[in-house]
This record gives sequence, structure tokens and C-alpha cells, in this order.
Amino acid sequence: MKKLINATEDVVPEALTGVARVTEGAALVEGHRALVRTDRTAGRVAVLSGGGSGHEPAFAGYVGPGHLDGAVCGEVFASPGVDAVLAAIRAVDDPTLLVVMNYTGDRLNFGLAAQLARAEGRECAMITVADDVALDADDDVTAGRRGLAGTVLVTKVAGAAAAAGRSLDEVTEAAQAAAAAVGTMGLALAPATVPGGEAGFSLGDEEIEIGLGIHGEPGVRRESLRGADELVDELVATVCDDRAIGAGDRVVVLVNGTGATPPMELSIVLRRAVENLGERGVTVERGWSGTFLSSIDMAGVSVALLPVDDDRLALIDAPARSAGWPSGSGVLSGSASEPVPSVAVPGETTPTSGDGTGRLRGTVEAVGRAVRDAEDHLTELDAATGDGDLGTSLSRGAKAVLDDLDATDLDDPVATLRMVAASVRRAIGGTSGPLLATALLHAAEHLDAGGSPDEALRAAADGIADLGGARRGDRTLLDALYPAADALASSGSMTDAADAAAEGAEATATMTPRRGRSSYLGERAHGHRDAGAEAVVIVLRALAEA
Repeated sequence: MKKLINATEDVVPEALTGVARVTEGAALVEGHRALVRTDRTAGRVAVLSGGGSGHEPAFAGYVGPGHLDGAVCGEVFASPGVDAVLAAIRAVDDPTLLVVMNYTGDRLNFGLAAQLARAEGRECAMITVADDVALDADDDVTAGRRGLAGTVLVTKVAGAAAAAGRSLDEVTEAAQAAAAAVGTMGLALAPATVPGGEAGFSLGDEEIEIGLGIHGEPGVRRESLRGADELVDELVATVCDDRAIGAGDRVVVLVNGTGATPPMELSIVLRRAVENLGERGVTVERGWSGTFLSSIDMAGVSVALLPVDDDRLALIDAPARSAGWPSGSGVLSGSASEPVPSVAVPGETTPTSGDGTGRLRGTVEAVGRAVRDAEDHLTELDAATGDGDLGTSLSRGAKAVLDDLDATDLDDPVATLRMVAASVRRAIGGTSGPLLATALLHAAEHLDAGGSPDEALRAAADGIADLGGARRGDRTLLDALYPAADALASSGSMTDAADAAAEGAEATATMTPRRGRSSYLGERAHGHRDAGAEAVVIVLRALAEA
């Protein structure tokens, strides 16, 4: 596994130094892997947390005003030692609350440090967070429920209470109550790999692990991959059932990525979690998605729900300035049980209208089906020399066209081409959408002026060339379009046009690209046909056979 590290033994100190560099008012504790604030108000309760490294941005990423006053970091997935924790307590030199995740090593090391601190005459309390609802709370076989991403919400509550000037007992009470209320459930799509080590477990291509811990400890069961909404519903239901969250309750939602999960997927999860809770009659007061407590590079997600009242919500909302805490308010755009607000665009109308019947309907449907059937093939071609999205983009455009058929006059070729152009323009972004739309509009314009089909096809190619700047021989779809127009003009046969396009597409495999993303590859693109040219072939074949 490739890692951006130097020496394995230097991973934690170098990473902690990097965090310290960009954490205003913080300093490293000499001789220990700990970070504390030096700009805090003396006499106020200090909130410290920590544990094994590999969970970034936890814990050092939450050091800052309104959140943690310090973090103690162990080796990757290993608790810090007693002396490091005690050093951090001494460094803040004020009444201290330790917020610890419920793992044996953390409880022992932080617990003993707290005991030693009290022996020195220091006020020091400790709470543990065991928010993992996947495990039975009364299980006397395991080490008990584990701490998961809900810990981040607990430290936020504690940090805000301390910043408000509350006493150690009051801060401890607020944090303990939050820890008792929060519930979290997670799943993994792929394992984590520790620096210098191997993957912690293995999963098949279609397997997921439900209810696992943040170090890759086994979950409660292994299942087949399903759609995101179905998985989110299972996570939310498990948390709600365990924490007795139901209609009339108010919650904060934290969707946490475990390290390798893209923000796009986390937003999909947050969307469904909010919808599910709305359907249950639960008021979602705040919601965030992001990587808050990772498991190095594990692909997966967890959903944490923290019930709130006015006081706890005020502590969640209290200002905090730390690298890991989100800058957004988390306030929803509307009720969780209502659709997301939308606004109408003035002047936006459907460019054509009709009853969806006519002699061209079968032709358009055939082309749409052919493009959708070719999605994997086009994706494979595009991935070899581009960004791999052409098949998906064209399939999405084809679906949009088919969905819009019922509002189009399909006896009129000009109206049909304009409808297809509008559907493609709306459905496909990036480069492909505008290029295809302009090609279709140029073709419609020439047909409307009485031009022949071959002139319309050539006009489509010219439109792409004018807008995109490519020319014949640049290894683009033009190398299939222009030969097709030539053949259609010569014989009048769409089959001949498709054959000529196929020859042009095949020729692109020996061309050096001068336009598009493949131009960055230069001669490395040799041996691969251009995906756009291949798409032209697929469309013309479908037209010839329709």
C-alpha cells in the first residue's frame, strides 16, 4: 500500500507537528506526543481528549477555542501512555476533564493519569464515550460498547461548557449526559491499512461489514452491498431503536466518513438520514457530513445521532475554532419532513411541445437504447485515455431524451433535434454536453433551411469544431463525423455513413491527440480508439437500423 510517509516510526510525531504548525495558540508538549492550547483563559476548566493516532482530524484537529484544550496522541490505533496524558494535564494546569473513548487501553492509561493527577492535588475528572449501538450494552463477553464518531459531539459539548465558564462538575455533567445520549452505527466498504502494515481485514467486491469499530475490529455481521438509502435506513433505525429516538424528539446528526469515503457519498448519506428522521417525526436541529473521526484510509461511514434540548443545542451551536470542526452552522434549509426548497427559473420553458407520437419516436428510442447499452463499453474506452465519464454522461443524456419524448412533436425532425439538444444540454455537463447540443442545433438549423441530411451532419461537425477548437485529425469525434458526412453525401446511405464513421474511429487509435483530456497523454494514447468517435459510430449504427 502506497503511503505519503517518511519512516514508519516518524508518522505520528511528524503529523502532530504539522497540525501544531497551523493551530493558532497551540504548542507541543516537550517530550510527549501531545498538543495543548497556550492561549486559553487561566482558571477555566480544560477539556482534554485523545487516543490512538490514525483517526484524524481527531483528536489534535479539535484543539482550539470552544473545543478541546489539548489532545494526547498514541501510536497508530494504540493508546497514548500514562506519562503523556499526565504531562498534558500538568501543561494546562487547571481543573481538567478527560473525554475518553471506551477502549481498554484508553480507559487504563487516561484513568491512571487522572488518578496520579488527583494525587498531586489537581482537580481531574474523566468520562468515557461508548456510543457504538451495534454491540449489546449488557454484553459481558466483549470489552463493552466502543467509542465512535459520536465522541466528537461529546467533546464539542464539553468544550463549549468549559468555555462558558462552568465548573468542573458542571462540565463533567454536561459531557456525561451527552455521552449517555449519543448513539452511532457504522459500516465499512473497504479496510484500513496502517503505515508499514497490511489491510486490517478483507472484503469481497460486493461485501460490506456492518457495525465495526474504528480500528477495523469485526462488525456484527457481513452483508452484501446494497443501495445507499437502504443501508442508511438500517443505520438510522438501529440507532433510533437503541436510543429510543422517536416522534417529537430533537436530534443533531453527524455523518462521518472513515477516511476514504468521498464527500459526495457522505452527502448522499446525510440526505437520506435527514429524510428518514423526518419520516419518523424527529426534528433534525443540525446536520453535518464530513470526515470527523477517521480510520486512516478505511472506506465507510457512520451515522451519529445526539438528542438535544435547548441547553445542549446551545452548546453545540457555541462558537468553536478548530481545524476539524465544521465552519457551517449545520442548520437545515427546512423541515426534515419537507422537500428541499427550490426556485423556478424565470423564462425557462420547454423549447418544443407535442403529444409524443409520430414517425420519429421509434428512431429516437432506438438511438437512446443503443447509447445506454453502450455505457460500459464507452466508459472503458474513455478510462484508457480520458477521465472515464463519457459512458455515464451519454447514458444520462439518453435517459433525459427518452424522458422528454412525450412533450415533443416527433413528426418534425427539426423540432425533434432541438428537443434532443435541450435534453442533452440539461443532463450532461462538462465538455460533452455543450458540444453535443451545439452539434444538434447546427443540424436542426440546416434542416430547417432545407438542407439535406448529409449537410446537416456536416453542419453538426462544423459546430463542434467551431465551439471546441478541434479539427479533423486531432483524434476526436470529428474523425468519425466528417467521414460519415462524406459517405452520406456520396451514397445517401446511413449504413455507409456508419461504416465510414467506424473506419474513422478505428484510425484514431494511431493518432496523437491534440485536443481534449487525452492530449495530455501524447503518444501514450496510441492503441486506444477515441471514445467520442466510438459514440458517433454507435449513434449512426442505431439510425441505420431504425
